[in-house]
Amino acid sequence: MRNKLINTLLVCLFFVLTEVLAQEPVSPNGKFATINGLKIYYEEFGKGMPVMLLHHYFATASQWKTYIPELAKKYKVIAVDLPGHGRSDYMDTTKVFLHKKATEYIIGLIDFLKLDSIYLMGASSGGVITLYLATLRPDLVKRAIVIGGFIYRPKQVREIVAGWSKVPDANEIATHGKTKAILLHKQFTYFSQLYGDPSFTPDVLSAIGARTLIIHGDNDQLAPTIPNALEMYKNIPNPYLWIVPNGGHFCFPPYLDPKNESDFVKRTMEFLNGNWDKK
Repeated sequence: MRNKLINTLLVCLFFVLTEVLAQEPVSPNGKFATINGLKIYYEEFGKGMPVMLLHHYFATASQWKTYIPELAKKYKVIAVDLPGHGRSDYMDTTKVFLHKKATEYIIGLIDFLKLDSIYLMGASSGGVITLYLATLRPDLVKRAIVIGGFIYRPKQVREIVAGWSKVPDANEIATHGKTKAILLHKQFTYFSQLYGDPSFTPDVLSAIGARTLIIHGDNDQLAPTIPNALEMYKNIPNPYLWIVPNGGHFCFPPYLDPKNESDFVKRTMEFLNGNWDKK
């Protein structure tokens, strides 16, 4: 009986250690904040006006490592693991991932850090959360960069998402841990059936007070250019639009394609620095 109990404990310990070791490790700049009972992971670099970075679905704060050194020369950079990703806790263990709910935790993190104004840069799901933040807290967000963002999911996108693999690959397991990676895939494929998150109508977009740079690839299949980027550009006050040739979504997105790296740094820094502001 005793040997059986020991064997059971060893098996449990093995699975726990496997799960922890599989997850991306905490960086030297990494910290945790408990927001409404949830541990949210973030990394801080530099000093100055806060620039918060929100990654795309399936990624982590590490997505921005190429750009953080340049941003940190002038700004206080805060790169976040979104709820349910990487080192942050699960927001929801069901098939539903709501961007608006995730936004509430990011707002909680901003309040925890006692920031009264920020710049935001978000990609894909991070871009949706950026839009939610800019509409829910227009007083807080002064500049926003939305990369591959979307205001709703059209039919063709739902069809692509519905056919997405429900099985995580080795890299995703190494990033999030096996259990979390499986859940992320389950929640991602359910986006094909989820309505209203997001659903940014023109009147909501027109309430955004932040100067906004919309960056979109012309080959983005998960957030088609015309119904999304152009609608944002048409309805958000003080907008700028940069359409990136051959830019995709998960494949060769405008901010992760090495061929576009120097251009991305140049344009985003000029925007954040206020060089483009209309007099």
